[in-house]
Amino acid sequence: MRVSEFEAAIQDDPSTSYWLKEQLASTKQRDPIDALNDAESLVRALKGRLIMLAEPVTDKSSS
Repeated sequence: MRVSEFEAAIQDDPSTSYWLKEQLASTKQRDPIDALNDAESLVRALKGRLIMLAEPVTDKSSS
């Protein structure tokens, strides 16, 4: 499957979020390397946020 076919499939999929569809459309106006670097940074930030949310909360006042 070519990239354009893959992107079309994502756009046509009713389960794809509106946010993702908007981002794919907006990245067509950008340098692909810059867009990829930003996407990878976003993934790292979101993974970090998820890890923080998954950490157990400890009550430091009971020590």
